[in-house]
Amino acid sequence: MLSKAVDLREVLQRMRALLVVGWRGTDNFRMQLHDARAGYGWLTIGLHWAAAIAVIMLWFIGNQMTAANTPADEYASLVRVHTSVAVTVYALLLYRVFRRLHIGFPGRSADQPRPLFRIARVVHHALLFCILMMLFSGPLAVWSGGDTIGFFSFAEIASPFAADEALHELLEATHRTFAKISFVVFLIHVAGAFRQILLSRGETSNRMIVATEGEPD
Repeated sequence: MLSKAVDLREVLQRMRALLVVGWRGTDNFRMQLHDARAGYGWLTIGLHWAAAIAVIMLWFIGNQMTAANTPADEYASLVRVHTSVAVTVYALLLYRVFRRLHIGFPGRSADQPRPLFRIARVVHHALLFCILMMLFSGPLAVWSGGDTIGFFSFAEIASPFAADEALHELLEATHRTFAKISFVVFLIHVAGAFRQILLSRGETSNRMIVATEGEPD
């Protein structure tokens, strides 16, 4: 009877220990969800990769759409796909940009030279600005041309204002220009990440793969 009581106490103690460990693990996850002073949290990492995939998709669709040898019927289909994908990820991209501008960036990592850190900040801000300009110029270019924004086969988003040809041409040129600039800045960003991986210890690039432990910033 005593041995059974002892066994029961041991079981209860082990269960309590597991609950404590589980609770601490939940706390650690909550802390790692948001950015720390020295790095990024899981929310930022998820937004970063989701936004990157969305922007790359939109860029390739747009590039094929505006290619000189694209037939008129294929162009119309690609426009529909481009606007549909853009509508799908619009809120995510807008949140990604304004969240980063609001909370700022983590500080310099130990393996990152100060001049490269400053260049990286310029590149990051340039990317965010390009995305923001394309988010606004894209739908406005469609509407100012007198067209609706197609969302797959589900809906048409009508223009809230009358067509304006001069404004349409300006907005289209703005959208194309920032798409090209964003691609160049993106390549610089990728080159910097590969430099970190190949020539340094990769601490900076790893911050966008695994959440940094520490107190939320």
